Amino acid sequence: MDVLKKGLKTNEKRYRISQHQLYLVLPDVWRKLKRANKIDKKYQPVARRIAWISYLTRPLQLLQNSLNRRVLREISFEDKPPLFILGHWRSGTTFLHYTLSKDKQFGYLCNYQNYAFNIALLSRKGLRAISRLWFPEKRPQDNIKMSPYYPAEEEQPFTTISTRSGMHTFFFPRNRMYFDKYNLFKGINAREKRLWQRDYMWLLRNISLYMENKPLLLKNPHNTGRVRELLELFPNAKFIFLHRDPYTTFLSTLHLWNTVIRTQFFQEVGDQEIREMAIYMFRETLRKYLDERELIPKGNLVEVPYAELDADPGETVKMIYEKLGIPGYAKAEPDIRKHLEKVKDYKKNVFRELPEEQKARIYREMKFYFDAFGYEQ
Repeated sequence: MDVLKKGLKTNEKRYRISQHQLYLVLPDVWRKLKRANKIDKKYQPVARRIAWISYLTRPLQLLQNSLNRRVLREISFEDKPPLFILGHWRSGTTFLHYTLSKDKQFGYLCNYQNYAFNIALLSRKGLRAISRLWFPEKRPQDNIKMSPYYPAEEEQPFTTISTRSGMHTFFFPRNRMYFDKYNLFKGINAREKRLWQRDYMWLLRNISLYMENKPLLLKNPHNTGRVRELLELFPNAKFIFLHRDPYTTFLSTLHLWNTVIRTQFFQEVGDQEIREMAIYMFRETLRKYLDERELIPKGNLVEVPYAELDADPGETVKMIYEKLGIPGYAKAEPDIRKHLEKVKDYKKNVFRELPEEQKARIYREMKFYFDAFGYEQ
């Protein structure tokens, strides 16, 4: 039996996600994606809806750009570099992101701006209120509560403004080029890298403007393999890296593919191909992080085991502030503790153990990671 099914509880629900992440994509980005990738027949109706919605909202996209272009160009991060939360998917990064977002000194991409990125600056109240009507109460992959106001990952709107996102491989799973070039920076030339940096900076300037130029708190698993590239943009940035038991991480990642990523496909692939892609991304992302973490200036990186965060989140967060020299913990602590009290009874997904042959495969592929963080085989 395939590990995608065997590793999960037998009563797992199949969720249907009717919205596509690219509904408000810029028309030019959508045209380029379609030219570069074959869209299978069963996904053509979704592709047509994306094109229709994209062109329908184009006047609003142009208006937002026209109204904000000048001020966006003037935004600088030199005196307030971002705080990056890194870690492979399903390593607890969302939990930490939600917790740190309770510190009001930080700005972050919220879910509303995420889903309506190219028109969100036109209305921070009206459109956001409307969005509550179609917002799910919980995430399908793990039952974490959702709201238009909660933090989100910036890679998601990045896919709507640029063709240079590693997440495009999630939409076109037969095309690994996006992940290799823009998450790992393999086979990329100098011009392509400059364009990625330009697009990513434009993305962060939009988030900064929406959040009134507060220091940005960014959580994005795609950034885990981009340490060198992020330091080129933000030499003084601070980083939090979360790591988790590799077997649980892998099983939970497969669950993510099955419940969420698969709903965004434009190309049909089977369980075996998904498993191989998940292993490849797991291995290469974390290998690149470990190769580059020494580039981060001393005092600007803290590595946190998920087990410690889960066991005592309050003290772990306090430790993060202390080790990174982040000011303002005393002021933020009451809101952080209040949030942690509200989520203390959250029920995590429960997975069966991996079959022995699959455990052996993960250990063989990820031995460098087991060794780096002391995980047992």
